[in-house]
Amino acid sequence: MISGYLAMIATLLLWSGFFLSLRSGAHSDLTTADIALTRFLIPCLILLPLVIKNAPSIRSVPTRYLLGMFIGCGLPYLFIAGSGMKLAPVSDGSALIPGTLPLFVSGIAVFLFKQPLSQHRIIGLAMVVVGILAFLSQSLGHLNTELLQGHLLFLLGSLMWATFTICARVSNLNPLVAAGFISLISSFILIGLIVTDVLPSHLAATESKNWPWKELLGHITLQGIGAGVIAAFTYLHAIAVLGAERTAAFGAATPAIATILAIPVFGEQPAIIGWLALSLVCIGSLIASNIFMKQDSSLLYEPPKFK
Repeated sequence: MISGYLAMIATLLLWSGFFLSLRSGAHSDLTTADIALTRFLIPCLILLPLVIKNAPSIRSVPTRYLLGMFIGCGLPYLFIAGSGMKLAPVSDGSALIPGTLPLFVSGIAVFLFKQPLSQHRIIGLAMVVVGILAFLSQSLGHLNTELLQGHLLFLLGSLMWATFTICARVSNLNPLVAAGFISLISSFILIGLIVTDVLPSHLAATESKNWPWKELLGHITLQGIGAGVIAAFTYLHAIAVLGAERTAAFGAATPAIATILAIPVFGEQPAIIGWLALSLVCIGSLIASNIFMKQDSSLLYEPPKFK
């Protein structure tokens, strides 16, 4: 259990850096495709030998779970989260993606795996819903369609990440193998889209000597190495040790960390309603996790046997 908690702490710090990096990239000369390259190409190259060695294990996983992992953590997720960061501040994105994760994971567990919800968890999830409504009230109240679009993209991103969380749980793949597989597929598709000019790339159209190397190194460190390799391992290890719902609930700490860091970095000071919504989501997620209970009921189902 201790290794699971330590892995989740490391994941929270890396996740916070991930959101800050996305926000920085959304307002730079780099395109979303450029950010995606730093996110997936580096871990793809590092983990490729491991993926090749474990190809039989990957092929034994049903396609639906591999697809769920790719959509929920690969290129589609990054584009959804990156697009949201262009429209809304870090505090909103870091709250609505990891903060609402327990809500979506619990929903999947209830509807697909028939898991019961304790009263403790229901209360926590209800607070998360109120927090979501408080976030949405900021855009709806001021008729800010751009902010509303950002919030809806963040919620979609959270649903995608919940799908990844469940699929990773039942796939039983080694964390680094799963991370390498997702990076490999994402890199192939991304390079194909850039080469065919479907996605614009500042790096592809610029000579290497004119690349913004300082900014690129920051994204490579936070996106490629941090989120792509280290966080992928620590998060999937936490899922294996703590369970999917409890691990998802620990993501509630990410909004607070990322929001505090965004204040000096980007000068983004949330309004009072923003702090209130953030608090509701964080506290609700912690309550829903049952981490203060002696007995943990988070996703006690046995992973389904592959057919």
